[in-house]
Amino acid sequence: MDKGSDSTALYLDPVDMSVTSAFKMALPLVATSFVFCLIGAVDMALAGWQSAAAQAAVGVADQCIFATMLVGTGLAAATGCFVSQAIGARSLSHACRYALDGLAFAALFGVLSSIVCFGAADFLVKFFGCSQASQVVALPYLQICAVGNLPFMIVIVQAAILRAIGKTADCLRMWSFIGVVSIAGGLALYAIDGLPWSHSISSLAIAWDLGAIVGVAFASVVLHRTFFRRARAMRFAPSEPANWRQRMLAFSQVGLPVLLSEACSIASLAAVYAILGRLPDNDNLQAAYTVTLKIEETFGILPLVAVSTVSATLVGHQVGANMCARARTLGWQLALASTGIMLICGIFVGTAGPALAELFSEEQAVISAVEVGTASATISMPLIAFASILFANLEGAGKTTLPLAAQFAGYVVCRIPLAYLLAVQMQLGYAGIWLAIIISRAGMAIFALLVYRSGFPAKGALNLLTAD
Repeated sequence: MDKGSDSTALYLDPVDMSVTSAFKMALPLVATSFVFCLIGAVDMALAGWQSAAAQAAVGVADQCIFATMLVGTGLAAATGCFVSQAIGARSLSHACRYALDGLAFAALFGVLSSIVCFGAADFLVKFFGCSQASQVVALPYLQICAVGNLPFMIVIVQAAILRAIGKTADCLRMWSFIGVVSIAGGLALYAIDGLPWSHSISSLAIAWDLGAIVGVAFASVVLHRTFFRRARAMRFAPSEPANWRQRMLAFSQVGLPVLLSEACSIASLAAVYAILGRLPDNDNLQAAYTVTLKIEETFGILPLVAVSTVSATLVGHQVGANMCARARTLGWQLALASTGIMLICGIFVGTAGPALAELFSEEQAVISAVEVGTASATISMPLIAFASILFANLEGAGKTTLPLAAQFAGYVVCRIPLAYLLAVQMQLGYAGIWLAIIISRAGMAIFALLVYRSGFPAKGALNLLTAD
């Protein structure tokens, strides 16, 4: 344990945690999600003004980028889990060590993901079944965005550390800087004549890379002032090699299942895009699917992710403080509250979907297809909320293999074959895709209920800490 006054003056109090405090803590992250969505919305709108092929290209390229960022997601989850539990156990030195480990891994795998995404860009855009017109736009956009994988991976791990120490307002400030640079810079580069990327969506990719670099710089300053300097003042010393190896094993045990869970989600997205690429009018359908996902993200999924990360943080603190019964109860309460809120959001998306689609596309075929997808939001978004919060609570407790099993069953075993069966074999087309999505989301909500009831730890924290 850390000695001295700093050991009792930590960042969040595990005793004083409730649904109300969780949502207050989540508010800056919800605002952050809208900044993130605004960046994507600008890309989507500019692409839509060009053509459906350009819009489909942006959607496909974004999925490729997300696929290469899976390691970052796993690292962020593991880093947040360990830092939260270490602070809950009142061990600031261990929290600092895990934070530094997470950042080191983020830098390493960020370089690798940039190389892989850039080198495999041509194969990836072809794999998604893009038309020739979409491939021409998607390839340079994806290659330029690949450069930003390194700073973006570091940013998401830095954000996890900021959440774990309760600095969610700084997460908002960080993403605000990224948003200003990405949006203003992208629009400026797009509009200026005479540049190689003028009037091209490649300008947006360049601005995104610059924004991610600015985000890394800002978060580095904040973490140094509020976290790492404090640990250094406590005469923090590097750990022994054996402890280092133990922490790396802990990272893999917690982070790898999260990575694989995200891989299941990405695999289902890739499969849906590939199936859509084999349907008639594939460019318009892929564009419509991209727009529908963007609407869901903006008004539901990303705000829900904000609440999920806070829920995981608070549960991690309470598990670290050996308050597992409180953590389990808080998790139930947050899941039910989030489900009710997402029901309201789903009603809004289902009602306003066609009008929102017109902001992203002028193609009537795209707008009509978007209406098919948003019509399911009233049912599917509450299901997503219930499952996501319960999965996040398990991740905060370090039990990441259970969400992996549930999401593998929902995304891979259920959604992919069912989407192909309904859309292609039974010739239901785009409606069949969304029917498969609804069924798989319902299945994952049921799985989440079962694994949370049986798998949440009854007592004690993970064996993450060793004596200093």
